[in-house]
Amino acid sequence: MAYLWIFILPIQLFWGHQTVSDIVKVKVPEAIVYAGKRSLIKVELEVKNGYHIQANKTKDEFIIPTTLEIKTYEGIRVERTVFPPANKFQLEGTNTYLDVYDGVFSIIITVQTNRNIQRQRHVLQAKLNYQACDNQRCLMPKTIEFSIQVEVK
Repeated sequence: MAYLWIFILPIQLFWGHQTVSDIVKVKVPEAIVYAGKRSLIKVELEVKNGYHIQANKTKDEFIIPTTLEIKTYEGIRVERTVFPPANKFQLEGTNTYLDVYDGVFSIIITVQTNRNIQRQRHVLQAKLNYQACDNQRCLMPKTIEFSIQVEVK
């Protein structure tokens, strides 16, 4: 009987672990910015129906907030990142509400470019950190790495 558990346990761990790569999708249309000016870049996210991710600002220190990291690039400075207003999600069987994002939404990034930056395509590297949950459980925190194509004119 002990041998049976050796084979069942890995199968349960595999089947019980859901990948989150298909739960959150990131889309970034190519951004056009102008040398020496402040510009906006839009990052579009889509959370799979039935799931949500925690908001950028959370009320509980144990909840993992959604964050966006953008690696600095010479000549392009990120000034501000604006997340949308959060939706309220009520935990099943409680009067507790969480601030979450679900469905389709955008994060707006304000960048400032130097006047002498080369007028060409640049690539910014970014990471979206989040924790996806459904109405019964939360999955392991996840990071999606992606690129932002920026055309400087």
